[in-house]
Amino acid sequence: MNYAKNPLVSIGMPVYNGASFIAAAIESVLVQTLSNLELVICDNTSTDNTEIICRRYAANDIRVRYYRNDTNLGAHPNYNKTFELSSGKYFKWAPHDDVIDPFYLEKCVEALEKEPDATICQSYLRYLDDDGNVIGDYDSNLVGSDLPSASNRFSSLILRRHPSYEIMGVFRRAALEGSLLLESFHGADRALLAEIALRGRFLQIREPLMYVRDHRERYTRAKVRPRDRAHWHDSRLNSRFSFPTWRLYGEYWHMISRNLQSPWSRLKCYAALSAWWLYNWNAVRMLVDLVAVIFPDATNCAQRIKQRFISPAPGADEVKMTDSNKDTYR
Repeated sequence: MNYAKNPLVSIGMPVYNGASFIAAAIESVLVQTLSNLELVICDNTSTDNTEIICRRYAANDIRVRYYRNDTNLGAHPNYNKTFELSSGKYFKWAPHDDVIDPFYLEKCVEALEKEPDATICQSYLRYLDDDGNVIGDYDSNLVGSDLPSASNRFSSLILRRHPSYEIMGVFRRAALEGSLLLESFHGADRALLAEIALRGRFLQIREPLMYVRDHRERYTRAKVRPRDRAHWHDSRLNSRFSFPTWRLYGEYWHMISRNLQSPWSRLKCYAALSAWWLYNWNAVRMLVDLVAVIFPDATNCAQRIKQRFISPAPGADEVKMTDSNKDTYR
């Protein structure tokens, strides 16, 4: 069987200047126990050795396809391009700096095959530092995302604190088709996950099979000003007028009518959106978006204050502050 022409799973790997980590990421895909896959790499005009590394793998394994963009599209258009160039029944985005356990795809696909109403499957996360040392394991905290009710799943996605790393899980391709995909704004991953929740249940493998590298150059660490974030998401965007929280809220409203036919289900989702202002400091985030137009550092300042005095960011920072998490899952 020619897996490259008829893959069960497609892996989309967008990259820009990822020479330090991409070889390990590619290797972790190619050694999967589920080998009926394709790896689609889209390079945003890297200036380091990324191209050399990727072309070497593409020359040696028919399952690897390498594309180099003529210009840097920005992260999210490049992410979406990997999906558009893929063909598998299942699809997963794979960051160039993360790795997956050899059994990751097999276990996620097996779970999705058993649950035809599910749209996505992700495992627990294991966070690593710059040198590959284990920081700790993490559960996404998306309680309720596996419920039969679309409105309950939607509420779970928009009202709970979570690191949005379900976005790197294994999707049923049919669930992604016709969706938002990744729009060009900070929080677009949350918007897409909320829409996927309206379309079906989330599944979770209750063991850490995805290893997330929490290094200094990660987007969430390196990009703190609204303009920098906007330009990172889409190279065409370079304006100080960026209102990502407002955009996120608007996308939530639009997706309800687009995905739900039942008036009662819609009403319950709209009720959750009304409550959204009172959760996770969202009203304050809306205000910070406005203040950041005049004071660009307001976003970073508000984030630091929240993490120091109120709560850490969900994900790696939360794991670092919980010593006991080294031995138990959250």
